[in-house]
Amino acid sequence: MQKPLITKSQLITDLQNIGVQAGDTLMLHASVKAIGWVVGGPRVVLEALLDVLSAEGTLMMLASWEGNPYDLSQWSEAEQQRWLDECPPFDPATSPADHREMSILSEYLRTWPNACRSAHPLASFVAVGRHAAWLTETHPMNYNLGHHSPLARLCEADGRILLLGASFGTLTFLHHAEHLVDIPDKRIDRYKVPILQDDQKVWIEIEEFDTTNGIADFGSDNEDYFDDIGQVYIAANRCCVARVGAAQTYLIQANDIKEFAMQWMQQHYRGT
Repeated sequence: MQKPLITKSQLITDLQNIGVQAGDTLMLHASVKAIGWVVGGPRVVLEALLDVLSAEGTLMMLASWEGNPYDLSQWSEAEQQRWLDECPPFDPATSPADHREMSILSEYLRTWPNACRSAHPLASFVAVGRHAAWLTETHPMNYNLGHHSPLARLCEADGRILLLGASFGTLTFLHHAEHLVDIPDKRIDRYKVPILQDDQKVWIEIEEFDTTNGIADFGSDNEDYFDDIGQVYIAANRCCVARVGAAQTYLIQANDIKEFAMQWMQQHYRGT
């Protein structure tokens, strides 16, 4: 079946109907495929969002880094050495966003005029708009989604999150709740990445809570307990739900889902 044809004017109307407003500070997760056949291509989705947000608003996305060596330790010694020898260092000014794992829109936003990007290799965020520089100006290398991160600033700005055709399982913001929730013995992950420092490639070790396998056992039957949190959150009518284009879309208050997710984790915690 042919995908429905979606125009910029329709996207603007749909975004306004779900509640996106001028001046919002908004974090976006999106599946372009779910939206439909966008006239003019994926860039039009960002154009529509930025038009609705206006010059007073701000749009932010997770960028990460295309070709990052996060899984390096799982490779053979020979493969690891080849990677160590030739992997280019992360440079926030030039390294492409990880559009395979995130969205092609992350790379579009990274290259947008006057875009700002935080300096963390695997957890870098890109932003455009009034608060873009402030959201991305500092980013801790260790425990990079907790205090003083762009996600913490999103909360400070009373920002919101738009899941545009994307599932709660992809909601990076819930890692912020994982970092803040008070439960014992959270799983920890460590890895090395090359960054550009004084025009030289330097390998650094990063430590963070385990955002891949989960910080603890919450007794979820789902592969990803973020989906469990999302289902309960939607059922509680805590977010706006509508279609933007053909995509099922959720508009969420960042501070609200942070507190909701932390409470859920405390209630369902079963250990590490």
